[in-house]
Amino acid sequence: KKNKKIQESALTLSIFVILLLKHQDVLRNREIELDWMFKLYFAYDIGMEYIHKSSLKSHGNLKPSMCLVDSRLQIKLSGFGLWEFKHGTKHKLILLENPNYEEMYYTAPEFLREVYYPFNGTQKGDVFSFAIIMRELMYSTEVGPYHDVHLEPKEIIKQLRTPMSDEPLRPTLSADICDERLIPLLKACWSENPDHRPPFTSIRRQLHANILDNMVSKLEKYASHLEEVVEERTNQLTIEKCRADKLLSSMLPK
Repeated sequence: KKNKKIQESALTLSIFVILLLKHQDVLRNREIELDWMFKLYFAYDIGMEYIHKSSLKSHGNLKPSMCLVDSRLQIKLSGFGLWEFKHGTKHKLILLENPNYEEMYYTAPEFLREVYYPFNGTQKGDVFSFAIIMRELMYSTEVGPYHDVHLEPKEIIKQLRTPMSDEPLRPTLSADICDERLIPLLKACWSENPDHRPPFTSIRRQLHANILDNMVSKLEKYASHLEEVVEERTNQLTIEKCRADKLLSSMLPK
């Protein structure tokens, strides 16, 4: 009976997942254009704060394929709490032969240096993963966060595992594409030192402030544009009134 219930639950979960799109499918679909505000909402909607305050404590496998998007374009996280059930072990093993290096981009460097690490990772590891996802979200790239780093995936992971300089390898950030106010946040989130990474309460607070700032900016632009439209229409009305007065004056007997 227990096995049957597990199979039914797994089937229900599979059907539910089929009804959702992967976050990366939305990101990499050129037909779906997301403006800056929408990207911020996507980042804000990744509800890691709830998981960190729950009995799960952390996710441990956060990456774009685990962020599902429903019909209302809301993020639904998946892939947590299933490793132990699926593999029967409380630790993840990093494959030494033929690993998927691109999947490892989102793994915190402190875990890349280990052969085994807890299947649910750590909260600081989740913060690193979130930063890499958020950077990919901001850039809407089709080829991952290191698309402009001219290195093979294997070499990228090698440098993440063993930094070759005081500045460890990370995705590039440009103020032309990414809001300059978010650049310090992302850099803090993917800090080499886990203790320097901010908690999700702080991350969400900064994202919320950024969203509000963008909304105020948009409202100011809209108000300014509305004033221009009203002024333009008023001038047009004045011109038309002058024409009507002239026409009426010419029709009346002198």
